[in-house]
Amino acid sequence: MSVAAAENVYFTAQGKQDGKPVIYRSMKKVPEGQKESDYPTLINIYWPFEVDANNGMPDAQTNEDQITFENALDQLDQNGVSHLMLVVTGNGRKEWIWYVKDEEEWMIKLNELLSGHKVYPIEIEINQDPEWSTYHDFVSGVQGI
Repeated sequence: MSVAAAENVYFTAQGKQDGKPVIYRSMKKVPEGQKESDYPTLINIYWPFEVDANNGMPDAQTNEDQITFENALDQLDQNGVSHLMLVVTGNGRKEWIWYVKDEEEWMIKLNELLSGHKVYPIEIEINQDPEWSTYHDFVSGVQGI
C-alpha cells in the first residue's frame, strides 16, 4: 500500500453505464493536509478492453495485467507527488484518475516505473483541474458515503 493510501480511506461504489455494471474505487476525501491547488494537473489513464466479454468487465488475463500495472505505479501515490483519487472499471475500460503536482516529473517517473514491463494498451489524457472538479463531481454524486 502506498504512503498516501495508508493514511486515507477508499470506498467502492457500483453503477451502470450503457446497461453494463461499473465499479468505482475512490478516496473518500482529499488526502489529509494536502491542498488541491498543489496538484493542478488531472491525468487520466485509460485502458480499453473488449466490451462483449464478461458483461463489460475485463477478462482474467486483462484484470491480472491491470493489477500488475497499478501496483507498478503505487510509488506515485504519495504526498508531494500525486494522488490516485478514482479508479473506474467497466463498460470496456479501466480508468485511473490522478491529480499530479508536476506533470513532467510524473511522466518521467511513470516511464521509469514501467521500464521492463510489457507494453500496456493505455491512453493518457492530461488536463488542468486545480479545483479537482472531476473528483468532487463524482463524490457528490455517490449516495451513501
